[in-house]
Amino acid sequence: MCQETKILNFPKTTNQKIKNAINNFGFETADTALREFVNLIDNGCDEAFAFVGAIYECGGNHVNQDYDKALFYYEQSVERYGAVEAYLGLVRIYYYGLGVERDYCKAFEYCTTLLEETNNMYANYMIGKMYMDGCCVEKDSNKAKVYFTKAWESGYVFGLTNLGLLEQSIGNIIKGWYLRIKAGFIAFMIARKNIDDHRIREF
Repeated sequence: MCQETKILNFPKTTNQKIKNAINNFGFETADTALREFVNLIDNGCDEAFAFVGAIYECGGNHVNQDYDKALFYYEQSVERYGAVEAYLGLVRIYYYGLGVERDYCKAFEYCTTLLEETNNMYANYMIGKMYMDGCCVEKDSNKAKVYFTKAWESGYVFGLTNLGLLEQSIGNIIKGWYLRIKAGFIAFMIARKNIDDHRIREF
């Protein structure tokens, strides 16, 4: 989830002050970035809430992980700005039980809300996992396959990996291995160019 470089794959922004803060947005400079983003919030920049949430989720230099604060800032971001990264942060918090009681249904709700406006590969992947494992919803291999396929078509290699696992779970062993090997090869080729590529980042 958290990386020691850029914590999340945030989109490009037209706000120059946000751009400047992003330049300090890494594990080694978390305290500097946090001050800059909090200052932006104090000056009315709602776009900064998701960044503060991400810093508290991952922690860094002189900044302890604080899931309560991460939850607060992500919720504020969703309410005020609707940042995709804030929705994904809330999905992680509730799906993995980060500082809260694990709640698959809340994770599922945030994913479905996000997919009403976007075709986000991570959200598709997570809904696929929940249908495959029966988390909050009844197990449904066909629905899981649909969402994993959408994640893979959007470029997320773990979508293909889980398509392989799904095929194996329903008895298609050879097809499952083929898909998993293909995913591994694609991930290797991507990693050779950029180990931090969001297409191979574990959610």
